[in-house]
Amino acid sequence: MKKITLSVALLLGGYVTKAQIPEVVDVTTKGVFGRSEMVLYCEDYNYEDLQYFYIGKFNNNYHYVKYTGAKQVTVNMSDKPGDTRELCTKQGDSPTECKTVDAFAKSYKLISTRKIFQVWISKPNVK
Repeated sequence: MKKITLSVALLLGGYVTKAQIPEVVDVTTKGVFGRSEMVLYCEDYNYEDLQYFYIGKFNNNYHYVKYTGAKQVTVNMSDKPGDTRELCTKQGDSPTECKTVDAFAKSYKLISTRKIFQVWISKPNVK
């Protein structure tokens, strides 16, 4: 499995990956530092693919991951009770779909039907 980091110029805390096994995205907020953290890995323990990214306290950009060939992506959110995040997905050339979702101890399974699958996740409580 190959993983390629996107250009820093995108300012999205982004990531590109070629995936064929279930992928996992964990997001949480570190209250002391006021930053949103994202950890990426796959469910196959034979790969050493753990990746860590964060968005700083005063940065309002989204976490971004672009998958090639992923079939399933699980997004785990571990924020405080009452927190929400915007979760956006785009499959191939289809329009981007965004939803405001509960971010307290929730897990969302996303199924990809296209070769290119993109995911954006906001910082908590972005209006």
